[in-house]
Amino acid sequence: MKLWLGRKAVRGALLLVLIAIGAFMALNNRDSAPEEMTEEQLPVVTVTTAQQFAGGSTINLIGTVRAFSEAAITTEAAGRVTGVRVALGDTVAAGSIIATLENASQNASVLSAQGSYEAALASAAQSNVSIGTAQNNLAAAQNNALSAYQGAYNTANGVVLNTVDLFYRNPTGIYPSLNISSQGNAEALREARTNLNSVLEVWRIKANTTDVNVELETKLAEAETDIASVISIVDLLTNSVSRADKNDKLNGQPVSSFSAQLIAARGSLTTLANSLQNAQTSIDNSTRALIQAELAAAGSTNSAADAQVKQALGSLRSAQASLAKTIIRTPISGTVNSLNIRTGDFINSFAQVAEVANNNALEVVTFAGEKDREVITVGDTVMIEDRITGTVTEVAPAVDSATGKTEVRIASESKDLQNGDSVQITKTVEGSATTDVIIPLSAIKFALSDGSVFLVENNLLVPRLVELGVVRGGSVEIISGLSVDEQFVVDARGLVESTEVEVIR
Repeated sequence: MKLWLGRKAVRGALLLVLIAIGAFMALNNRDSAPEEMTEEQLPVVTVTTAQQFAGGSTINLIGTVRAFSEAAITTEAAGRVTGVRVALGDTVAAGSIIATLENASQNASVLSAQGSYEAALASAAQSNVSIGTAQNNLAAAQNNALSAYQGAYNTANGVVLNTVDLFYRNPTGIYPSLNISSQGNAEALREARTNLNSVLEVWRIKANTTDVNVELETKLAEAETDIASVISIVDLLTNSVSRADKNDKLNGQPVSSFSAQLIAARGSLTTLANSLQNAQTSIDNSTRALIQAELAAAGSTNSAADAQVKQALGSLRSAQASLAKTIIRTPISGTVNSLNIRTGDFINSFAQVAEVANNNALEVVTFAGEKDREVITVGDTVMIEDRITGTVTEVAPAVDSATGKTEVRIASESKDLQNGDSVQITKTVEGSATTDVIIPLSAIKFALSDGSVFLVENNLLVPRLVELGVVRGGSVEIISGLSVDEQFVVDARGLVESTEVEVIR
C-alpha cells in the first residue's frame, strides 16, 4: 500500500513539472510571435530631376534698413554747448535749430562789423547824398527781396507738409498714394507730389545759400514758378475734395470739411506770389533810381567811399558767417534718431552731434557677391524676412573696393520695417535654360574633391560622381556627371551606398 502511494506521488510531481514546462514554452512563443510578424522598415527617400527642380533655387542676403533722406549733423566750430533745442524722437523741419554753442565773441564781432558798415555808409552819403540814398534804397530792396525769397520757401513747404500731405500716404516716397478717392485725378496727384520732392529740395538749398549779390532776380522768378507748382496740386486736391462722397472720411472727419483748409492754403500761396512780384518791382525801381543818380552826379567820383562800404560789408558778412557756425541746424526735415550732446558738453569741430532721417520713406541696402550679382537686376522682386515684398531699385555699376561686393538697394512701403533694422533678403533664381543642371545642396555627398549624388537602381542606393560648379544659396550647379532628366535623391544626408530604400517620386 505504501509503495503504491509513493509511486502515485512521483507521478503527480512529474505531471506538475510537465505542466510548468508547457506553460513556460507557451508564454515564450507568445512573446516572440510579434517579432516574427514585424517587418523591417526601409529608409524612405524622395527623388527628383534637375529639370523638375529648376526655378526653385534661391540666394540669401543680409541688408540694413535706412531712410531715403538721412543726414548726419556735424559741428563747424568747436565750443561749449549752451542749449539743446530738440529731444530724441522729435520731428523737425529743414533749417530748425538743433543746438547752440557759446558765441559771445562772435556776437560782439557782428555788432562791431555792423557799426563799421553803418559808418562806411554814412561816409559815402556825405560825399554824394543822392547816390548814397539810391544805393541804400537798392540794398534795402535787395535785402527785403532776399528775405521774401527765403520766407517764401518756408511758407510753401509748410503748406505742403501741413495741408497737402494730409491727403497722401508716404508723400515723400518713390510712389506716394492717396488717402482719399481721387475722382479721376489719381495719376496727376501722384506725379505732382513726386515732382514737389525735387522742387522743394532745390528751393531749400538755394534759399540757404542765396545772398543779395548772387542771381537774386533769377531766383525770385524761379520761386514764382515753384509756388505755381504748389498751387496746382492744391487745386487738384480741392477739385477731388469738392466731388467727394459725403460718407468719405479722412482722419475720422468728412473729406468735404477739408475744403476750407485747402482754400485758405491757396490764398496764402497767391499772396506769397504777389509779395515776390512786389519785391522784384522794388528792385527794378531802386536800380533805375541809382542809375539816374549816377548820371546826375557825372564828373564826381565816389570810388573810395564805395570801396570802404564794400569792405565793411565784407567784414560784416564774415562775422555773421562765424556766428552762424555756432548755431547747429538740420539741413532736412525728419525725425531725430540720435542726439549725442547735452548742455554743458564741449565738442570739437566736425563732430557728429545728431542724426535726422525721414523714417516714413525707407529702403534696404545690401551687398551681393560676384555670383549673386549676376542674377540681380533693377525691377526684380525679393522677399524681406520671408513676409515683406521689396523691389530692387538700384544696383551699383561697380564693385565696392572696401567690401569686394556690389551695393544693391531695395524699396518697400511696408510699415513693418524700422530704420536701422538688419533683415534677411531672399530672391528666387529662375533657371537660365532647360540644359542647366541645378540641384539642392542637400543632395550632395561632399568629398575632398567635388562630390557625388545617389541614384536609385532596383531600390538600392547607387553613388554617382559629379563635378560641382557655382553655389547659390541652397543650390549648386552640376557641370558634369548628371543629366537634366536623371532622377537623384533629394536629401543624401545620413544615407549609405547600397542601402535598400523605399522611393517617393
